[in-house]
Amino acid sequence: MQRLMVSFSRRKSAAIRSGMASVFLAASTSLGVPIDLTDSTPSVTGVTTLHIEGIATLGSSYWADFEWNEKTNKFDVVAYGEEGDWEPPRGFVRIEAGTFTMGSPEDELGRDVDEPQHEVTLTRDFYIAEMEVTQAQWVSVMGSNPSYFPGCDECPVDKVSWTGAVYYCNALSALEGLSPAYEINAGIVTWDPEAHGYRLPTEAEWEYACRAGTTTAFYNGPIIESYCEDPNMDEIGWYCGNDSNHTEEVGRKPPNPWGLYDMSGNLWEWCWDWKDYYDVGPVVDPTGPDSGTDRVFRGGSWSHYALHCRSASRHQGGVLYKVSTVGFRPAISAP
Repeated sequence: MQRLMVSFSRRKSAAIRSGMASVFLAASTSLGVPIDLTDSTPSVTGVTTLHIEGIATLGSSYWADFEWNEKTNKFDVVAYGEEGDWEPPRGFVRIEAGTFTMGSPEDELGRDVDEPQHEVTLTRDFYIAEMEVTQAQWVSVMGSNPSYFPGCDECPVDKVSWTGAVYYCNALSALEGLSPAYEINAGIVTWDPEAHGYRLPTEAEWEYACRAGTTTAFYNGPIIESYCEDPNMDEIGWYCGNDSNHTEEVGRKPPNPWGLYDMSGNLWEWCWDWKDYYDVGPVVDPTGPDSGTDRVFRGGSWSHYALHCRSASRHQGGVLYKVSTVGFRPAISAP
């Protein structure tokens, strides 16, 4: 699906501004009103979604999103607002701030020593993609497919390094007119938490979203068998017990209580944090160590044991590490 962003200012011609005023007048009247933009934006041929920002009547600044209606041969308004309003991204779930116990209890089957339980408080709401980034989504932003298992648009994109995931987040931010979350200078990545662009979730955000208020090894219950015959893992994700030696289309297993799919299995998912042992005391908005050698990825994959797919399970790789078992899902901070 193609998306076009068009911006208009007071310096544009009166005819263009008049057309924009009509667009925003209709948008502000009712969602779903057909809008014919042929006169004011002749370059929309072949475009199926359209985002416009500009000056309407009385000098106010507005934005509007449109989708092409094949039946009417016009664009329909699907969302609109004044400048400063923010539309949540489609396909993302809002995660409310809160406190949870991160890590695993000492008697959890398959537990590793780097999972001590500790209290974590997240003070800011955020959005996270309901599904892993698919091959089609990656190609639409980056132009080519790095996957070891290509040819499946709705399968998650694999063989993406941590650095590649960061570049994707910045590229998607640029396409949607958002300030990039990351500054990249000579291979050094700096995260600006106040930037309103796409980013990788922190490790704490990822586990909080994965657990979705649950406290068991999986969000649907405890782990019963460590390796490839766990009935709870069979139900919610793709792993060594039910895979066909490749990734599967996203969203085919039941979501967790907060509407997120494939948090366990299918692909490991990159997080922002450098890998290290946790602080064992209560922490607020942790973002991991300031430096390290490996970045964290979470959730297990199509080829891994059930124990690796637990909500608390941790793994890691270098920033250029890319294999057929690792992908990602982006997040974005709520305004």
